[in-house]
Amino acid sequence: MELTKKEEYEIAKMVVEILDKRHKKVNCSWIVFRKEIENYCRNNSKNVRWPTLQAKIYDAIRACLDISRLDDITDEQVLRARNIFEFIKQERQVTENE
Repeated sequence: MELTKKEEYEIAKMVVEILDKRHKKVNCSWIVFRKEIENYCRNNSKNVRWPTLQAKIYDAIRACLDISRLDDITDEQVLRARNIFEFIKQERQVTENE
């Protein structure tokens, strides 16, 4: 069975789409913000290991933004994530002061 030019084109197009999804670039502002979260967790985790604190912060951000992968976050969502993170930091500070 031989493929027509149109079928070959469609298959090639599907392959390109699959490869593009696999090699998707991570948002630069998320990379910078992710590093800020890591630094905060490393410096401010007393009763909890820092990776656990970081995972819980990521979980809160994912839940509030209703996304499954943080690496797929948009610039607008990074701004919202920053607000969520600032709220968490504020609440942890209040708890420490009690």
